[in-house]
Amino acid sequence: MQKAEAKKFSGRLDCLALSLSGGGVRAIGFHLGTMSMLERLGLLEKVQIISSVSGGSMPGIGYSLSQRLGRSFQDFFDDFYEFLPQLNLIEEMMKRMVAREAPAPSGRRDMITAFANVYEDFYFRPFFGEFTGGEEITFDLLMREPRHGHLKEMVFNATEFKTGSAFRFQVSEYRCLIGNRNIALCKKHARQMRIADIMAASSCIPVGMEPLFFPDDFHWPDDRIKPGRFGKTERPTCEAINRALERNLDTKLPNFALMDGGVYDNQGVSSTLNALNRRKEGIKEADRHECGFSLVGRGEPWGPKEWANWVSGRVVEGAEHSYVDVNASDLDLLIISDTPVRKASLYPRVSFTREGKPEPASRHAQRAQRANSWISRVTIGQLSVIATVIMVMLTTSAILTVWDLREGLVGVLDQSRFGLKGFILLHLMLPLFLILLTFIGLFVLKVNKARAIEALERAIPNWKGKPGRYINKLRLGNLLKMGALRGESVSVLTSTIYMNRIRGLGYAVAYARDDLQSRILDNEIFTLQVATETTNDFQRMLESEGAWPPPPEMERIVGKAATMQTKLWLEQEEGDSLNDLDYLVAGGQATVCYNLMRHMWEECRDESGWMDPATGELFNRTLGEWRKLIADPLSLLEDRKMKSRSAELNAQAEAM
Repeated sequence: MQKAEAKKFSGRLDCLALSLSGGGVRAIGFHLGTMSMLERLGLLEKVQIISSVSGGSMPGIGYSLSQRLGRSFQDFFDDFYEFLPQLNLIEEMMKRMVAREAPAPSGRRDMITAFANVYEDFYFRPFFGEFTGGEEITFDLLMREPRHGHLKEMVFNATEFKTGSAFRFQVSEYRCLIGNRNIALCKKHARQMRIADIMAASSCIPVGMEPLFFPDDFHWPDDRIKPGRFGKTERPTCEAINRALERNLDTKLPNFALMDGGVYDNQGVSSTLNALNRRKEGIKEADRHECGFSLVGRGEPWGPKEWANWVSGRVVEGAEHSYVDVNASDLDLLIISDTPVRKASLYPRVSFTREGKPEPASRHAQRAQRANSWISRVTIGQLSVIATVIMVMLTTSAILTVWDLREGLVGVLDQSRFGLKGFILLHLMLPLFLILLTFIGLFVLKVNKARAIEALERAIPNWKGKPGRYINKLRLGNLLKMGALRGESVSVLTSTIYMNRIRGLGYAVAYARDDLQSRILDNEIFTLQVATETTNDFQRMLESEGAWPPPPEMERIVGKAATMQTKLWLEQEEGDSLNDLDYLVAGGQATVCYNLMRHMWEECRDESGWMDPATGELFNRTLGEWRKLIADPLSLLEDRKMKSRSAELNAQAEAM
């Protein structure tokens, strides 16, 4: 079928989609600032599609719940300022890992299962528990009818490791899967999922955390411990899901691992496009009866060519090959709120002084280098000899000690402060223990060396008996350095280069669609840093209005936010009145304000002026907010704080 012509962009901003990227606390704070500015401009209430990943899922899920339950944006905003600055996330996680009762019903004790309970205890239950009578907050709160609020599509992204696909916890008025085309959940059981577990699955950072297994690590309403001294956990719902998965997936291992949604798409863009496609398809569907069913033709296609056709809009879920165009009734603007860390040097990482010179090593590092310099000269062969000599010396020492004391043992024991047990421990067991450790180390060294020699002899013809001579001459320091360099480079590869590639693919699938041209706003956390390095017509217009360049204080705030590392806690430097959350929220407000003005100026005007007068009025309001930020970058944050619950309570207390 021929491609249909996409309707011309009207210049209006009435129907919006919002994608919130991952990035730990950096993402939470920046997205909170972005959403607060959108709310101030009257645009947040026009968002119909929200898609979130990892750290972005905290404000994504929180705002979705607030909308469904009729809470105000100010309440949603206050929630984060009431629990994040006071929360010692690592301490609370450790408490749950060492508690008598395991954090997961499956019995697992690890970081991700503990984090799920921290999310429940410090965020979801305190702020949303009143709507459930104190019970656990489940996905049913978002799925139940009638659905209040302006959000029509809500997607919280994870990645499942059974088939390597996105796994979407999503709510839509149209046909969609909770899961993916390979593994999907029935709505009956999906309603019972604890939202804290969904949050944990979406933010389960690879390497930094363990995978979360579905359904065993999830909490189900009917989980209970059977009475008795050795009570066993009874899990009817969990067992029913496992049986359904086993039947429908044709496997004896029905559990599947869920991890961070950023592994698949760190901006959640593909899920937003998925929502657009199904809205165009317009098919409503009844629930499936079992978990684990697999449907061909649903969700994202199998092969790369089919997937490219799908994201470009030529194929929709389960439909015939036909083009789907996005027009004003579907979407006016997709805001991609993104929080990558901008780094001058990926690897090797070098710290510089204010003068731009490489920072010298600290005295502690210099002493460590001198103390370890001898290691670089010890070869594998020498290490083997040294270990053998030490083992022989320790063995000889133990034998001589017992021999010398065989006749005067009673007298020695009489004078010993530790008695017989102490004597045996100090003079016999301790040397034997050291001998054992040395023997184990020597054995491991020889076994690994033999394996390396054997592997080299198999791989290289006519090299029988030669590899050992070279291996024995390898220096231990060089081997340790090789291992460190490999580990560091792999870490940079996975955490930065790979994630940058995933990030680029997310933008590519959006910008590749002709029907989304002029409808995408990439709200990147470092935008204002980059903007000051260039000059364009939009900036010259702002300069003529006295609203450019940004003041040094704004540059400091956005620079602090843009260079903040991915972490799970907030910090506040001594003598600084602002904590990390303040910097991130203020940075998000300023960044999205600038990006919105730029988008409207460049995309919503033509030769005759504003395409839509309402957008021109919105631009003037946005420019007014930008002027306030130019005068005081913290003014809008302070205004938001003045309206908070805590400020109202303090005012009431003072009035009494």
